[in-house]
Amino acid sequence: MPEPHKNVLLLIADDWSPLAGCYGSPVIKTPNVDALARRATRFTNAYCTSPSCAASRANILTGHYSHTHGQYGHSHSIHNFHTAASMPSVPRQLGDVKYATGIIGKLHVQPQSVYPWTHDMQKVPGSPRNVAQMASMAREFFADIGDKPFYLHMGFTDPHRDFGNQRAYEGVEEIRYNAADVPVPDFLPDHPNVRAELADYYQSISRLDTGIGLAIEALHEAGRADDTMIIVMSDHGMPFPGAKASSFDSGHHCPLLIARPDAAELECDGLVNWSNIAPTIFDWCGVDTPEGLPERSMLPILNQPHPAGWDETFTSHTFHEVTNYYPYRALRGRQYKYVRNLYPELARPLPSDLWASPTWQAVTQEDLSMMGQRPTHEFLHQRAEALFDIEADPVEANNLIDEPALADVAKQMRTKVRQFRVATKDPWVLASRQAGEEGLEGTASPV
Repeated sequence: MPEPHKNVLLLIADDWSPLAGCYGSPVIKTPNVDALARRATRFTNAYCTSPSCAASRANILTGHYSHTHGQYGHSHSIHNFHTAASMPSVPRQLGDVKYATGIIGKLHVQPQSVYPWTHDMQKVPGSPRNVAQMASMAREFFADIGDKPFYLHMGFTDPHRDFGNQRAYEGVEEIRYNAADVPVPDFLPDHPNVRAELADYYQSISRLDTGIGLAIEALHEAGRADDTMIIVMSDHGMPFPGAKASSFDSGHHCPLLIARPDAAELECDGLVNWSNIAPTIFDWCGVDTPEGLPERSMLPILNQPHPAGWDETFTSHTFHEVTNYYPYRALRGRQYKYVRNLYPELARPLPSDLWASPTWQAVTQEDLSMMGQRPTHEFLHQRAEALFDIEADPVEANNLIDEPALADVAKQMRTKVRQFRVATKDPWVLASRQAGEEGLEGTASPV
C-alpha cells in the first residue's frame, strides 16, 4: 500500500523576532512555544527573505524570492502588489492533489487564483488577535475535512504594533510586563518610550504563545497529530525602527521551529531562509516540487545540528508600502554579511506604523544621534555597499567595505550576490546595468 499523505500545520506570527524562552530570552513567558521546542528542530540561523509582511508571506507560500514572485510589497488598499499569476504556491500545488487547504487569520497575499483555498476562513467575524476564536475555527476545519490530508495555515496578527492589549479576549489570560524589566535591544535607545512599547510587545508575544498552544491542542483533539508536521515561524522581525523593513539581522532574523511526530529536541545552526519553507512542505507531503524553485528542502537536515553546505543564505527586499521603496539584495554568511543597496541616494524610509511609533518620535523629536549602538544618520543614509563582520559586530554598526584586508571577502560576496540576482531573474538587474554596474551578464527578466 502507498504511504499515507502527511499533513502540515503552519503557525505564523506577525513581526516576531526570536524572543522566547527556548531562544534564551530571560524575561518573556512562552510556555507553549517552549514545550513544542522540546520535540522540534529549533533553527538558530533562520532568516526571512524580505522583512515586510506581504512580500515575505508570498515568498513562504511560493518558494520564490520577492523580486521573482512579483509581490514586491503590500497587497492591500492602494498598495496593491500582487503575486505573478504564473507562480506556484503551497495551496495550489497541494490542492491539485486533493489536499484540504485552510487559511485562518491573516494571509495578506493576492491574487486568489495563485492562492486558492478549499477552506477560506478569513471572513469569519473576529480578530486574528482573538487566539481562542482562531483555535475554535481550527476545530471546525478539522471536523469538516474528516480524514483528508491537509495543509492548515494560521496567521496570527500578534505581535504586530497596535498590539491589541487594551481589550480582553475570552479564554485568554493576559500576561503583562514591567517596562523596567524588558531588555532593550542594542539597536534601540534605552528610552521610556522604547521600554513602554517593548512591554506591550512582550505582552503580545505571550498572547501569541497562548494561540500557538490552543492551535496545537485543537490538532491533538482532532486526532491528527501523529501524521502532522508543525511549523512555527514569523513573517519577519520586530516592529521597531532598525528591524522591520531594514536590511539588518534585527529585521531578518526570525524564530523557526519544525516539529514532527516522535522527533526529539534539536538545535540546528544551518543558515536557512523562507525560500526553503515551500520545498520542505512539498518534500514532507510527498508532492512533486515545482520546477525552478531557487532553494531546497530542509527535511534532510532536521536531525543535523551542524549541517554541511548550509553556511550562507540570501535576502532580497524592494518595497514595504508602495511609498517605502528601498531595494537591497544581501548575502548572509557565518562571519560576514554583504549588502547591496540599489539606490543609496534615497533616505531609508520607515513603514507608517514605525514612523508614527512612540519609539521613532522620541528619536526624531529629541534628536537622538544614536539608536543604541547604531548612529541614527547612518541608519537613515546607507552606502551602496556594506560589509559587516557579524561575529565581531552583531549589531552591524561598522561598515568594513573599504577595509583592504577584506577586499577579497567583499569581492567574493559581491560576485555571489550578482550571480544570485541573475539566476533568480531579478528585474532590477537591468537598472543596475543601465547604471554601469559590471558582472551582471545573463538574462534577468521577470518570470
